[in-house]
Amino acid sequence: MKRRFLIPLLLTLALGLAACGADKTPEAPPEAAPPETLQPEETPPEKVPPAQPEEDPGLPPLEGTPLTAEELAQANEAFNSYASGSEKALELGCFFTSYYEDVTELDFEEFLRYYFVESTDLEDGDKEEFQALAALPGFHWDAEDLERWGNRPSGLPVPVHRISKAAVDKTLETYAGITTADLKITNSILYLAKYNSYYNFTSDYGPGSFQPAEGVRDGDTVILRSEPVWGDGGEVIQELTLREEDGRWLIQSFTRISTENG
Repeated sequence: MKRRFLIPLLLTLALGLAACGADKTPEAPPEAAPPETLQPEETPPEKVPPAQPEEDPGLPPLEGTPLTAEELAQANEAFNSYASGSEKALELGCFFTSYYEDVTELDFEEFLRYYFVESTDLEDGDKEEFQALAALPGFHWDAEDLERWGNRPSGLPVPVHRISKAAVDKTLETYAGITTADLKITNSILYLAKYNSYYNFTSDYGPGSFQPAEGVRDGDTVILRSEPVWGDGGEVIQELTLREEDGRWLIQSFTRISTENG
């Protein structure tokens, strides 16, 4: 057992002494490079195309024959809701006070807000009519308010407009081919059958507006689009669809397209 232990110890000492007594340590012969190990041939990974950035869909394309500059100019003139002295412009502006996929779904209260065709104001002499109006559900003021203002139209802070139902029906039929009987959103409307009239209380003038910047025609349909306008908290493109029927171009829808992604 002792002999086995001494042999490695003597070898260690001999190597240490040789290192101390030599002037120059001989260079160790270069180690032979290990034989190259052959690796199995690897199958190249399947090439995956790089992910493409998501494209901005932008606006849906208009399909059809583009309108000429002259046709667009004519449309701009026709839809100018602020043309002075133009009764036609006053009527058309009412169609642009709400958005709808179907013209029968326009917001009738907003339509009437600035409808002044054949509109008159109630006077203090229209006492019976005023009392009937004040008794309708949805009238804007209560009995205490009316008492304070003398129970007369002139005492109210805003004028009371009487709007002929016959005139409204004519406007709807002329520009959309419908009447008030076809409308689906008529809540909050004040109407007295005895006088065949609607009523509202606007004191200013701010009709809707639409000014086409481009458009196409496809068969009996024309689609017009505006430049970006501000609406619903961001920029939108307004889109008006018309359909030709018996030589007339009738409003079908008035919608908006957001210009913001997401």
